[in-house]
Amino acid sequence: MHLLDTVKKHLIKIKERLFNEYHSDKPSNELSTWINKPDESTLSKWWKPGIPSIDDVTHGAINPKSTTLKWFGMDNEIHFDSIKETHNDWGFTKDNVNYTFNSLGYRNDEPEGERDFTVLISGDSHTFGIALDDEQIWPSQFKIFLQQQYPKCKVINISCPGGSNDWISRSLSCAIQTVKPDLVIAVYTYPNRREAIWDSGFLWQLNTTVPDNPRQNEYEEFQSWFMTINEHTDYYNMMKNHWLVKLACNNKTTLIPSQVTQMQLIQKQLGTILQYNDVARDCKHFGPRVHREFAKQIYNKFCRLQNIKKNV
Repeated sequence: MHLLDTVKKHLIKIKERLFNEYHSDKPSNELSTWINKPDESTLSKWWKPGIPSIDDVTHGAINPKSTTLKWFGMDNEIHFDSIKETHNDWGFTKDNVNYTFNSLGYRNDEPEGERDFTVLISGDSHTFGIALDDEQIWPSQFKIFLQQQYPKCKVINISCPGGSNDWISRSLSCAIQTVKPDLVIAVYTYPNRREAIWDSGFLWQLNTTVPDNPRQNEYEEFQSWFMTINEHTDYYNMMKNHWLVKLACNNKTTLIPSQVTQMQLIQKQLGTILQYNDVARDCKHFGPRVHREFAKQIYNKFCRLQNIKKNV
């Protein structure tokens, strides 16, 4: 009953806002500005041209820029010390993982500078590369393959830990016109991950975690949003995001969509061969061999698409 009462309260607020702001004689100033110049004005700060500012990304507690860290997020020293069982080829220490962040606060290349080919990538923590060294993550491995054709290529990776499918499509769609990539790679996350925006304007990556110390009204909003998670809405949302990115590419930019379950499948296949589970330093995310094999698969897809275009 408590949830139903909360929903009723929100419905009353929505009706009042509709009446006061949208059913009046004149649209709000924001709407009027947008109607007159829809391509030059912004109704939501989350949809602006360019690479999204890391300071607006609420996926992590810190937003490092132009620096290198030894630990990040759930890959921390306390957790590392608590790990008891590893395999002989695991090979991680406290000193052999580096997180190098560019001037915008993302991993991989700076968006500026000379290049002969540009790749724009977005995904979640698996594409960001939690608990893996800069050189081990699949975007870096993909760049090594790509340099066989384009020695001066750039790989711009705007992935964020905890990123939802909404984040992935939004970050790519906002960045495409600024970056002008030759290739876009969207590695979608689990279908139930979506974005939710509270009444306060706070943007939360809706997944299977609960916000830290939420106020009561935020907790109620989180609860009501969370109740919308089901297979139908998850797949609807995933397809919506895929089409959004596809249209943003506008048939001019090559698009390769993928999904994290492909990496999970590689991990299982490698486990049969290696006789151990290839994992990263936190023993939760995919390991370096999974990343290299995934990079190889993405590169092979890219080569096939190149051949198709040449034949056409």
